[in-house]
Amino acid sequence: MDDIDVMMLRRAMDRTTDELPPLPDLTPVAVRLGRKRRARARIATVGGVFGTVTAATLGFSLLSGGDPGGAAPAAPPAVFPSAYHTPVQIRPSPGQTAPEKLPEGERTRQDQFQQQVSALLDELLPASVTDIRPVAGEVSDYRITVDGTAFPVKLSIRPAEGERLQDCLNSPQKKTTCEVVDLEGDRTAQVWAMPVNKTETRGAMVVTAYGRSHVLLSVGPSENVSAPVTPAQLLAVVRDQRFTELLHYADEYPVQRKGEPVGGG
Repeated sequence: MDDIDVMMLRRAMDRTTDELPPLPDLTPVAVRLGRKRRARARIATVGGVFGTVTAATLGFSLLSGGDPGGAAPAAPPAVFPSAYHTPVQIRPSPGQTAPEKLPEGERTRQDQFQQQVSALLDELLPASVTDIRPVAGEVSDYRITVDGTAFPVKLSIRPAEGERLQDCLNSPQKKTTCEVVDLEGDRTAQVWAMPVNKTETRGAMVVTAYGRSHVLLSVGPSENVSAPVTPAQLLAVVRDQRFTELLHYADEYPVQRKGEPVGGG
């Protein structure tokens, strides 16, 4: 994205957010991104651009996504150009429907939310992750790159008042493990490791609740490569105070609709 595109994006954001309460200020995250990217550059051996991919190749759907029911009265602040993460455009696979078209103001709010999430995950995930991008039009979906290979990431913060999390069960036969750990604020989290798509490729997932929402953070495998982020590393993200601030915003002003859970939801 060149300077003109960035300027147009920021102006569009300003027009839709002047009177709306902001997301938590993540300016310190943007300031630190340069240092972390330099460290990652020393680790990365392949610097390819992750462009258009198919959802079938990188599918890791453990929770039904969705868009908010009704207009939400809030939006995050304008994205810092230094923290901008170019979205990935993904074509729906056969049988899938394209993302629902949203009003301009709500789409801008969701795009900004994805930028904030991308910046924070860029800060908190291991330095081996050399790129992170939001998936255009899918507020809960992201893609990371490790050693030139792209992996799907999901951060779902779904309205689920009155629902309970599924039981945390270990299944040696299915090579699935689950551990319940304590979080601040008398909360708990389920930390999962399980095969995804194939018995040889494993994914990592943390499931918890915050306020009236169910929260799922997961990293799935590529076609033949297991997730490059461990369950313990995902748990460290969930325990970070800045991540909790994003949960507070999305719980107060949902970016997803209440929907039927699938798998870990």
